[in-house]
Amino acid sequence: MGNGSMKSKRYKPTDTSVSASNGQAHKDLCGAFKNSSLDSLRARVEELEREGRRKDEELCAKEQMIRGLQEQLAKQIRVVSELSEELQNKCIQLNKLQDVLKSGAPAGLASRPPSVKASGKSSPNLSVRIKETLNRRKGAKAGVSAEPTSSSLPKFSFEKARVPKDASVKKLLTDALNKNQYLKRLELQQIKDMVECMYECTYQQGEYVIKQGEPGNHLFVLADGKLEVFQQNKLLTSITVWTAFGELAILYNCTRTASVR
Repeated sequence: MGNGSMKSKRYKPTDTSVSASNGQAHKDLCGAFKNSSLDSLRARVEELEREGRRKDEELCAKEQMIRGLQEQLAKQIRVVSELSEELQNKCIQLNKLQDVLKSGAPAGLASRPPSVKASGKSSPNLSVRIKETLNRRKGAKAGVSAEPTSSSLPKFSFEKARVPKDASVKKLLTDALNKNQYLKRLELQQIKDMVECMYECTYQQGEYVIKQGEPGNHLFVLADGKLEVFQQNKLLTSITVWTAFGELAILYNCTRTASVR
């Protein structure tokens, strides 16, 4: 008390407001940093997602390309297989023709493609009938006959030679004849007539359908089973189902050039 001997306490401002201000600034900086980091992460994630989608599209495109190449390769393999089979058949036909020439076929026959075929039940003169039909065509030249044209031969009766068949069997026989290298040259009606006259024969395992050196009077189509072609006891090839065979001996009026068992 007295004349101010006691000094009044001076007010010292606290650092609360400063600390609060600094704390708020720190929070703001942390928030800005976090937001920046999140934006950067989001942008990076989006970029990675776009890159992933692009990679997936590229992968799908490459897979489609691979499938296309695989399909193309499979087609080429099938074509090569078909060509190889056709080449093998051509070689077999060539060997047969060479054997026909060696066996003394009539001169001039080998220089032109075969055009006549015969097959039928008790109808050995069907080839004569087909030959006459061919000769009646406009501009037709002399054909190849598998039978002699002697007037002493009995008159051919198509109705008697016909053998009833299911439509499905007729179609299979027709397709088999049309696939043959020589028979496909005939007219459609001639093929139909041949199919009508064909009849069923059954052979046991090991039995010969054709023997080399024998006269050739019949045309065959394999409907079931398996056949093997031999020449001088050497296996040449096998015959698949619904394949026509035995035509050359009839076309060239010669003996069988190979055995079929």
